[in-house]
Parts: sequence; C-alpha cells; structure tokens
Amino acid sequence: MAQRAVFLDRDNTIIADPGYINDPDAVQLLPGAAGAIRKLNDAGYTVVVVTNQSGIARGKITEQQLASVHERLRDMLSEQGARLDAIYHCPYLAGVDATVPRFRKDSELRKPKPGMLLRAAKEMELSLPASWMIGDSGHDVVAGRRAGCRTVQVGANGTATKADEVQPDFRANSLADAVEIVLRRPNPEPVATAPGADEATPESGSVTESPAQAASDDVGGTLGEIRDLLRKFERQKRQDDFSVARLVATLAQMLAVAAGCWGVVLLTGGNASASGWLLVAVLLQLFVLSAMAFGRR
Repeated sequence: MAQRAVFLDRDNTIIADPGYINDPDAVQLLPGAAGAIRKLNDAGYTVVVVTNQSGIARGKITEQQLASVHERLRDMLSEQGARLDAIYHCPYLAGVDATVPRFRKDSELRKPKPGMLLRAAKEMELSLPASWMIGDSGHDVVAGRRAGCRTVQVGANGTATKADEVQPDFRANSLADAVEIVLRRPNPEPVATAPGADEATPESGSVTESPAQAASDDVGGTLGEIRDLLRKFERQKRQDDFSVARLVATLAQMLAVAAGCWGVVLLTGGNASASGWLLVAVLLQLFVLSAMAFGRR
C-alpha cells in the first residue's frame, strides 16, 4: 500500500542558508525544525528532503562534501529524536554558470520540475495525492503542485517561473507551523474553508491560508505532467526517426542518380546491360520516396 509523505525543501526550511554549504560544521537547524519533523515521524508520514544543489554544477561544493553535510543534518535531527527517511538532490544546472561539464544540463529533477518527487514516489511507493510539499520558494510550490501534492509555503519567497502557479494551498511562517497544518488535515482531499476560518490566533501570528485548490486541479496537474513527459518523449523519438530516414534517403538518392547516369551512358553506347542499371535507378528512387514518407510520418 502506498504511503503518505511530506516532502521538505532543505535550505531556509529545515536549516539556515548562508549559501552553498560545504562544511558540516556550518549546518544550523532552524528553530523548531527538529521537533516538527519528529511530529511527522510520530504521525506515520514518510519524510523526504528534495533539494536543488546547483553548487555542485557551479564547482562550489562536491558531492562528497554534500554527503557530509547531509550526514551532519541527519545526526543533528537524530539527537532530537527526528528522522529523515530519504534525501534527494539535483546537482544539475543549465547554462554558463555551471562550470563542471558533467553537471551542466537541464534536468527534470531540478525544481520547479517535479522529477525528484516523482522519483521518490516511484522508488519508495508513495501516494502523491495523499502527500505534501513544504518549502520556502515558489519553485517548491510549483514542483509540489505539478506532482499532485498539497503545498505549504513557509516565509515569503515567491520566486518561480510562472507567477500564476505560485499559489500554495496554505502559508506558514515556519516549518513547525506548516507541520501543524499538515497534521490537522490527514484527509488527502484539500479542505476548502471560509476566509479567515482557520487563521492562527493573534498570539502566534504564524499561519495564514490561501484558498485551497480543488482536488480535481491536483489530479489534473499530475495527469498533465505525465502527458507532457509522454509528448516530449514522442517528439524526440519522431525527430530521431526522421533524422535516420533522411540520411538513408539521401544516400539512396545519390546511388539512384549514379545508377541512372551510368545506365544512360551504357544505353547511348548500345550496351545490353543499360536496362539493368536503369531498373536499379528506378528501384532506388522508389526506396527514396518510401524513406522520405516514413520520415514525415
């Protein structure tokens, strides 16, 4: 049976972000983060960190250093009774800022794309409609929505590629407050409430809600993402098929012209084999037409 999960961004959600952390000693848990994760553990949620780490592509941190940072993070959480079930990271970055060639590429794993969430769901047998994405960035919100999860944005960093997509189901000031939202809503279906009906008390000032997205929107987003990936694969396959067909057709066309010219020369000289060469030229031309038709299909 698929498990429900809470996907967490790392920087400015669980730990402070001074920029491209490459030293385990620089890891600093945000206040209340360990306790919040412990509550998710106790409630039976699978807790998965999904984090963009372009510092690897930029040459500012190695994969070995990142592993050490994450080991330190796990140890610090463990000291307070909290546990991460998995950590997924994307080391890739497209463009000239990526100075490490093998990591310089566009990737489906990099948020706001949902690749890390989709991979975790497949590998860990997680139910995305029953899961949540919590992060400080608009990219976290978009990735969560595209994967079909409910979303909570912490802080006020609404950066993303499409402003209309940065509409989290809920907002909170911290991870601790976001987890309280999750724990109050175990039902996979988003709960629509009247404006202000579920805001935080004046003393805490910690939680505000945006209008909940309809369940059909979440499902539609997931199906749309799958459809887009399939279409992308189909377009690439057609391009590959067309390229091969065009190359073969070009070579056959050259042979057809050569055979035809040679046949004409032999025919002019009265050579009996001329008709054979002309027949070869015709057959090659028919093959060219077939190959080009296949390439356009």
